[in-house]
Amino acid sequence: LNIKDTLAAQGKKIVYGCLNLRQANLVIEEIRFINQMFGGFIIGKLVDSLIIGIICFIGVTILNMPFPMLLSVIIGVTNVIPFFGPFIGAIPAAFLVFLVSPLQCVYFLIWILLLQQFDGNILGPKILGDSTGLSSFLVIVAILIGGGIFGIPGMIIGVPVFAVLYAALGRLVHISLIYKQVPDE
Repeated sequence: LNIKDTLAAQGKKIVYGCLNLRQANLVIEEIRFINQMFGGFIIGKLVDSLIIGIICFIGVTILNMPFPMLLSVIIGVTNVIPFFGPFIGAIPAAFLVFLVSPLQCVYFLIWILLLQQFDGNILGPKILGDSTGLSSFLVIVAILIGGGIFGIPGMIIGVPVFAVLYAALGRLVHISLIYKQVPDE
């Protein structure tokens, strides 16, 4: 991060040195779009996960669960993974609670289910908005493909990568339709 500006300037020099002005401007515009898509998604997910971790901590503290900080960190960190993350984090956290008290484990699982419903239906869409432009079906497809190819890191970056590819394909189709003089409808 310390040399980010230097690397960006060197990258621009390479692009403008290797391509003509029109092509270089198009490449820089696409790189800015990719940066906006990734940055918006990742920062939005981090803020969402931080809020969920804090709410989880408050809830497990009120419910007098064992290891409230550890449980909240597990839930918050795994919440970064779209769709499947909350379930991935709930399993080891619930197991920890189960070791102390099976009844509290049931309460914990109910709390996590309620928390994830709040996150998935209210908080997540509010924070992320339409930053990716993908339907929920395409988000699941992107997570499955990214996770299948690259594991957990693929689950995290699969959605913004898929969103960039989806937007690029949409632009190509739009340009092709204009070239063929076919209306978008």
